[in-house]
Amino acid sequence: MEELIRDRIHEALEVERTPSSLRARVMDSLPVDAERAWPRPALRLTGQSVAGLVAILLAVAIIAGLLYTRGLMPFIPAHRQVPLGAGLISPDGVAIGPDGSVYLSDFLGDRVFRVRPDGRVVVYAGGGSAGDGQALKASLFHPAGLALDHEGNLYVADTPGGALRKVDARGNISTVGDPSGQPYGFGSPQGLAVDSHDALWFSEGYGTVGGIDIGTRGARVDGSSLPPPGWVPGYIAFDAADNLFISDRAPAIATSTIYINPPGGGCRIVRLSPDRRLSVVAGTGVCGFSGDGGPASRAQINDPGGIAFDAAGNLYFADSNNHRIRRIDAHGVITTVAGTGVRGYVDGDAGQAQLQFPFGVAMSRSGRLYFADMTCQCWDPAAPGRLRVLNLANGKISTVMDGQTPIQAT
Repeated sequence: MEELIRDRIHEALEVERTPSSLRARVMDSLPVDAERAWPRPALRLTGQSVAGLVAILLAVAIIAGLLYTRGLMPFIPAHRQVPLGAGLISPDGVAIGPDGSVYLSDFLGDRVFRVRPDGRVVVYAGGGSAGDGQALKASLFHPAGLALDHEGNLYVADTPGGALRKVDARGNISTVGDPSGQPYGFGSPQGLAVDSHDALWFSEGYGTVGGIDIGTRGARVDGSSLPPPGWVPGYIAFDAADNLFISDRAPAIATSTIYINPPGGGCRIVRLSPDRRLSVVAGTGVCGFSGDGGPASRAQINDPGGIAFDAAGNLYFADSNNHRIRRIDAHGVITTVAGTGVRGYVDGDAGQAQLQFPFGVAMSRSGRLYFADMTCQCWDPAAPGRLRVLNLANGKISTVMDGQTPIQAT
């Protein structure tokens, strides 16, 4: 039995390239001839049994891991190290730093880019094979949502990997944990936001929205008070009054989204007040398109993505499957501010521009709305997306970054 297990693990390790440290840990844990020759028979029997069990568990874990990283598990693409200098593939989360730098997560490229104020683009984190430590050497597994705290730390939702990562101002990456140092366990974190007290909040598509009050304790939001259907939390954002807004995504059967959506999803924008009360501010619970010029609560939207606010408190969100950016003003009236509803790629006047599955969004202090334009909700790296920007002052859309944009050294 042990020989069979060893053979299978050797085969698995040869199928997919693995980090040398992982290979060493796996092989060191396997039963070997020296272990079979222990001088005390009773201990030898126990040691063999334990070693055999460890080997079986390792075999299962490695096979599952190889299926996972080779994209053979449902809807999860392969995890491969991206060549140095490779361009943008699949834009997702967007965040803006205090100096005007724009941060963009590349879901399929397993990296986070930084667009400097002078327009130069560099890799800020990911693309490597290491764990915590130097962000440029770290491995990210399909990063999604991004958020910045008031000290300039960047938080990254490491989606299928089920982790929240922090990149500090020195360029070091770490896994966010509780006060005892143990990392939180997450199923598939997607949205991230930081409140006025620098507490980090996250959302998961499997129905969890919660806060990590750094240094103290966590909190979870009970979504059962919402009218049906059950929610599928996506991107999140705080307004100036510390209300948390949550995009309730489309159900899996209604969208070809690149995320694994569980049952539920009401195509809504939900608000969590500081006293922890939930209410629906946009969407009827039925996915579609309608309602411009009227109350947002009576409008139909389709797979809402990122959320952002301007200086006047107007809410902007990506209406992803409708290929539009929409706004909800202080009176609760919804309008389209960009996109015709026809899927495509046309810059220029926002009312005539064409978008393709806009997703993550972020608002700059100067009134520029940056958004990730995904090109397609698919796993095709040959169809790279773009980072685009809507200038609210003149109503023009332009492209900031695409798959051909040069990536410079830091």
